[in-house]
Amino acid sequence: MGSRWNVDGVLSMSEIPAEFADFVKSKQQQLAINVLSSAAAGVVLANLAALFAGDASLVMLGETVRAALPLIALAVIASFGAGAVRR
Repeated sequence: MGSRWNVDGVLSMSEIPAEFADFVKSKQQQLAINVLSSAAAGVVLANLAALFAGDASLVMLGETVRAALPLIALAVIASFGAGAVRR
């Protein structure tokens, strides 16, 4: 039983069967792109909503985006490091 895929650990990806390797890689890449694009869109849309509601200024919008960029960059680096995004 220990030689079967994902039996020895929760969501273990250490031994992916060859027939699923492309599918798993594709899904990892899709998830990474979804997380990164959602984060970026969330920052922009939340700031635009605050700006239109009168609760923000262009300076605050710039500062928020500037603060979020390093976090998004770290997520990109982590995605490449984890192999979720093809090089």
